[in-house]
Amino acid sequence: MTPPAQSAEPAAPVGELAQDLADDLAAGLWTPTRLDRHLARFLVTASAGDGQLTQQRLRAAFWEGGEPLVRQPDVRFASLLARLLPGTASVLDEAAVHSLLHRLAERA
Repeated sequence: MTPPAQSAEPAAPVGELAQDLADDLAAGLWTPTRLDRHLARFLVTASAGDGQLTQQRLRAAFWEGGEPLVRQPDVRFASLLARLLPGTASVLDEAAVHSLLHRLAERA
């Protein structure tokens, strides 16, 4: 049995993914769902005191979103949040993520 093929390209940094979503949002190429906006507000509120997107807070957001989060037509937002779980995001990446979360939380 052969092992699964590995991607030749490394995965994009979390900050880059957040910036891509922010750019698509600004250009009208991505419309966040009500669930995306709800989870963004949830995370902004949860991290208001210390600004940290901890594993506990991210897991709570996934619990809140449940299965519908990963069954959406565009799962880039869910993928972005999932990439933060292992704690591999740098401080700069988190700044881009926080910026995107605040933009989504402000949208009605």
